[in-house]
Order: sequence, then C-alpha cells, then structure tokens
Amino acid sequence: MTSSRRITRHIAAICCACSLAAIASATASAETITLTFEHIDDTGDLYPPSYTESGFIVTSLASDGGHLHWGGETLWLHSREGSSPYHLARLDGGAFDFLAFDYSGGDSVFVSDTGATFTILGDQPLATFSMPAGFENVHYIDWYMTNPGDLDSPQEQWGSLDNVVMNVSPVPEPAQAAMLALGLAGLLLRARGARRR
Repeated sequence: MTSSRRITRHIAAICCACSLAAIASATASAETITLTFEHIDDTGDLYPPSYTESGFIVTSLASDGGHLHWGGETLWLHSREGSSPYHLARLDGGAFDFLAFDYSGGDSVFVSDTGATFTILGDQPLATFSMPAGFENVHYIDWYMTNPGDLDSPQEQWGSLDNVVMNVSPVPEPAQAAMLALGLAGLLLRARGARRR
C-alpha cells in the first residue's frame, strides 16, 4: 500500500471518529426541562405581558394585546377576552418535545405548530397529563380556553397549568457542525478510495 493511500485512510478514520463524537455530543447534551412557574409573581405585576423561564417564553396572543394571569406559583388562563390563547415557545426558536403537564380547570385545547391537538373537557380536578407523540419536535404550543357563554354572561372558565415537562434538543454548536462535516468528508474519501481499488 502506498504512503498516500495510508495517509488517506488515516484521515478518513480520523474524520469518521470526529463525526461520531459530534453526534454523540449532540445527543448527550439534550435535556429535560420542567417549567414550574415559581417566579411568575416576582415582578409583582398582576397582569404581566410575558413570562420567561429556562429558555422558554409564554405570551398572550389575545387581539387586544393580552396579558398573563398568575396564581401563586402556577400559570392561569381564562376563557373570556383579554388573554386566550397563551403561546409557549423557546426563546431561541428551536424545537422541543411537549411531554406532560399538571392541569386543573375548565375546557382547554392545546395546539402545536405541527397541527397536533389535545383537548381537556369538563371541570377537571388537578391531574397530570402525558402528551401523545404528535407533540414531539414542535416549535410552539398555543393554549386556548373556549368561552361557554356569550361575553355578557359571567360564565367564564379558568384553567391552571403547572410543571410543564419538555425535552429540548440543543442547537448544534459550530464546533460540532464542523466535526460532522469533517466526518462526512472522511466517509466520502474512503468511499472514493474503495472505488479506485
């Protein structure tokens, strides 16, 4: 075997190892995050415009500008004008898996950007809900509460959300992306050398 072939094979092996290391590193750094809303009342604002925690932001998409409601260390939403729906997303715009949450209250609907929906009906006592696979790899979740009567009636519904569990896929760092590219280049070199032989 010529020395240039040996060098090519060594480079290809190193590149493959770099690629595997980058993939393993990206996989290992995925994490599970739980939003507990422990600090939602820290500002003292009864109707905050938004809330951030652990790299996520909750805002109201209500047409009048909207606001959030808090009750102790939980996030509250009501069915009348002024807050619904709430919008949950990562601050960096990345994808996440919406896995589970604690909920009590009236009718609620959760909708993802992928079109997945999850509905809770009736007067729900506090319970933990696990989400179906359709809520994996989403970029946002909208939480709606429907109004059971017209806006002149006092029949608004309230819902309380807490302990929202999500898996977060990390945004690849430049070094990991470079190692992956190097690994792919090594695979191509190796395949090209095999064809020549």
